Amino acid sequence: MHVMSSPALRFLVLGSNGGLGRALARQLAGIGSVTAWTRKDLDLSCLEDIEPKLASQAFDVLLNPAGMTSPDACVQQPELAQRINTEAPAELARVCQKLGRRFIHFSTDYVFDGGKTTLWDEDDLTAPVNLYGRTKRAGELAVLEACPEALVARVSWLFGPDKSSHPDQIITKALQSAELTAIADKTSSPTFTRDLCEWVQTLVTSHRDSRGVLHLCNSGTASWQEWGEKALEIASRLGVPVRTTKLAPLALAECTFFKDARPPHTRMSTERFTTITGIRPRAWQEALEEHLRAMQAALAFSSTPS
Repeated sequence: MHVMSSPALRFLVLGSNGGLGRALARQLAGIGSVTAWTRKDLDLSCLEDIEPKLASQAFDVLLNPAGMTSPDACVQQPELAQRINTEAPAELARVCQKLGRRFIHFSTDYVFDGGKTTLWDEDDLTAPVNLYGRTKRAGELAVLEACPEALVARVSWLFGPDKSSHPDQIITKALQSAELTAIADKTSSPTFTRDLCEWVQTLVTSHRDSRGVLHLCNSGTASWQEWGEKALEIASRLGVPVRTTKLAPLALAECTFFKDARPPHTRMSTERFTTITGIRPRAWQEALEEHLRAMQAALAFSSTPS
């Protein structure tokens, strides 16, 4: 008896010039067809373009990692942040609901106030301390109201090959200087985009009814200081000529260069994800080692200033 296989899924990835957008497009190309849109293809600040452009594109799953992610940029351009982080996701969700398409929207650990030192779970009260967090939380609510079947994935402290992040930047600085600092009293879970994309693929293919809010991050807690020092220790072991493996501690309260507040402790629990999928995210340290080994193999670190 001939069993017909189900057709490959068609994915539409927004923000595909960003670190997560690129990683998602690459990952999902292994299991279906991917259309990757940049801001040129769909500018989320132009709300009136969203419905006609989505309606003209064939897709089964829309993934939206696009957003205004700099808290300081958000506070400098609040109307734009509101449009891109709240109103555009609401419109994307409304159109997906109307077209009968699946929608996966990416959010942030910054929806929490950071006032608790134990893990945050999906049902904890949100109380963002900055405009970025407020626009992202309003976006979550608007997405789930417009499209109750949508999946909202909260992620934290992303790193990966497609965009320079805290560990890469610290290593680059340490090639030039032995006197470096990092914030020591702000904690969360670093998240490897490659792992994140594998989790998303599992949710898309094997758990198509997963919906609501889900926390996706690697396991373990780090401060920016610990994250940076671990990166330097790994880099040193790999033969990268860093001048130090230590970072002098900075207190968050001392950081007057921020234009808006930062939540101090936003480490999220991934128990709900594990219950759904059986997957227990690996430690961030292990993922960081894999990332930096690949970067070193690609000769991404050198002792000459860029």
